[in-house]
Amino acid sequence: MAVKNLGISDELLICPGETIADLLEERGITQKELAQRVGTSEAFLSSVIHGKKDISRGLAKGLEYALGVPSSFWLNLQANYDAEVLERSEEQSVEPTEKEVLASISDVVRYLRIQKILPDKLAQEQKVIRLRKYFQISNLVGLKTMARECAFRFPENTKIDYDVLGAWMCLCSKKASEKKMTSCFDPEKIGELVKRIRKIRERKPEDTLRNLKQLLFQYGIDFGVLPAFRGAPVQGWIVRKRDDTYQMVLGMEDVTSESFWFSLFHEIGHIVNGDLGKIGPYVDGLKPRPGEKETLADDFARQCLGNVSS
Repeated sequence: MAVKNLGISDELLICPGETIADLLEERGITQKELAQRVGTSEAFLSSVIHGKKDISRGLAKGLEYALGVPSSFWLNLQANYDAEVLERSEEQSVEPTEKEVLASISDVVRYLRIQKILPDKLAQEQKVIRLRKYFQISNLVGLKTMARECAFRFPENTKIDYDVLGAWMCLCSKKASEKKMTSCFDPEKIGELVKRIRKIRERKPEDTLRNLKQLLFQYGIDFGVLPAFRGAPVQGWIVRKRDDTYQMVLGMEDVTSESFWFSLFHEIGHIVNGDLGKIGPYVDGLKPRPGEKETLADDFARQCLGNVSS
């Protein structure tokens, strides 16, 4: 689909009335004559032609009779014009601070382009509007606020770009499966789950992510992975749902690395240990802040990766 370029002012948008004027000139019909044919005043018709009034359903039907052009054509013409005006208004609402956020999250934007979520060629204002809708946020500046509410598990002095972290968290939310889980998480089945994960680890790496997603889904965990972007050194993200199911996203994709498997079991450890609140995400930094919860999750991960029975 072609992407419109910015830079066209509202005055240069072609209103539906101009099409009426073109047909009048082409057919040698005066405004007064057309007004008589459609049953309206010449003044009202003139205001439509000059873009001061919209084409109503009644006028569209009158134009169909008078000019032989279907009423649906005129109504669609008006609807498309209204959409153009609304889009122009949206573009004009983009603030300089949102453009600054756009520059901060350039790696995220690049990822979304690779995933075919964003078109390749968009003006800044159009990118901002697309991202508002995709992230479901009215202003991109709000990404920072979202991130700061969950970033407390990062160690001190960690360099964090809160715009990037907020965008990454939004991407995590978008990874949620549309399929409803039929089973909630049962801590009593953790030993069984760990054994099955170990078996997946021994199989071909190219099948790992698909197999893990299918397996964890059966145990009440909606699992996914995302890259970790510069400015958001994340290890994992977990949300506990109201029905005692979970969504978990790892900030790494290399299933051949020890870090991937340690992080996977570390995040499962948080679930097993009951570290999550009823609602709200639990975000781990790549090097989580030292504390009892992180230590116990690390111990759980080492146990799962070692020879100790879980």
